[in-house]
Amino acid sequence: MPETAAPLAVGLATWVADLRPEHLPPEIVADARLRLLDTLGIMLAARDTAPGVAVRKAVALLGQESTARIAGTNNFNTASLAALASGTLAHALDFDDTDNASVMHPSAVSVPTALAVARSGMDLILGIAVGNEIACRLGLIAPGAFHEVGQHPTSVLGTAAAALVAGRLMGLDTIRLAWALGIAASQGSGVLEAYSDGTWSKTLHPGWAAHAGIVAATLAQVGFSGPLTGLDGRYGLFATHLRQKSFDYEAATNDLGTRWHMRETAFKLYPCAHSIHAFIEAALTLRERHGLASAQIAAVVLEIPAGFIGQIAEPREAKLAPRTTTHARASVLYAVAAALAHGSLGMDDYTDAAITRPEVLDLARRVTHRVQASSGPIRFSGTVGITMMDGCHFSLVIEEADGTGSRQLEAGRVEGKFRTTAAATLSPSRIERVIALCRAVETLPSADTLLQATASDG
Repeated sequence: MPETAAPLAVGLATWVADLRPEHLPPEIVADARLRLLDTLGIMLAARDTAPGVAVRKAVALLGQESTARIAGTNNFNTASLAALASGTLAHALDFDDTDNASVMHPSAVSVPTALAVARSGMDLILGIAVGNEIACRLGLIAPGAFHEVGQHPTSVLGTAAAALVAGRLMGLDTIRLAWALGIAASQGSGVLEAYSDGTWSKTLHPGWAAHAGIVAATLAQVGFSGPLTGLDGRYGLFATHLRQKSFDYEAATNDLGTRWHMRETAFKLYPCAHSIHAFIEAALTLRERHGLASAQIAAVVLEIPAGFIGQIAEPREAKLAPRTTTHARASVLYAVAAALAHGSLGMDDYTDAAITRPEVLDLARRVTHRVQASSGPIRFSGTVGITMMDGCHFSLVIEEADGTGSRQLEAGRVEGKFRTTAAATLSPSRIERVIALCRAVETLPSADTLLQATASDG
């Protein structure tokens, strides 16, 4: 960048420091409410899963100070460790929202960070707005480039976004917010090797980002300095993590505060990688439209954008027989086969028993893929072609999966999803109580009122 240009951290920190609740447009407040509700539901659904139990045990061992509540429980811990647990829960089911353009999961980082640090309901809204917008904008500097080198931008860049959320809610001034970004840049990491064997480290990424961001902000609060060029310097986060040599840093600040990219973030309808959703939708639509019986399907061919093949379709043998539920969430072969075999795809399809169903694994072996010629911005699209035993052929192209792009979910559908995700831990009356609180969360004097309502009925 030009020698005379201010470091990116300074520009972002200045905007965040000056942002006031009254600056948030009504549609951003409304959007933040839905992000909060959606992410809370996923946390509740993941609370008693194996990764959920493990991370809650870990934070209990790591800290003793009781200052912040973990979503869905009556357990307290330090703010950073509560965020570590809540952020991990938010991503444990791969059901959290995704920004198409940057391939980030912003709410899984910003919501846990805000929940751990916020005092009031308006703090929650402000924190989510800051975190989601900054995460999306940082992702636009080099969209898709982190995945190309096996790094998870949700974790690498989410740490910086979380630092600004925490710092803003702590009341840091511009220079300390910029220091927090510099400190966060040294903590940004997110190796995606868990795609290979289905272990849990990818699940940890949003939790680690939230935790590290709070640590960075706390260090800056007491005067611990960080480089102002931690993001865009010679040895900054982008230059050291990516192969490319030039970056669109202006994408992070263009129209900042005027255009809100966070509104374009897509909610998920299926608990798996977002790049799989178009194929699930196409398969389910074809099955219902033509009355297809899975036993009569001879072959299924998927046309997948090149950038997603390594994540969801290869290596083929591993994707055909996922080792763990986490592994299965990144297999388009498994997802399409399960959808065609049973006519739906939900949380019950990602249990240890479900991923070994013979009829699903048998059908998965009839699913193959080829590269879809595509250009332009990243989007969650896909084509499914099905050939039956009698020679009949059916195909469908999904340009934008339901919930993404121009097909964003309305509030009622997000609330409906929450009723499903929260049902594992909350009674129907408690579920409606949480929904009601989120509809007017900015009016709550204490943010903990919402977390109290999510505590288990059991």
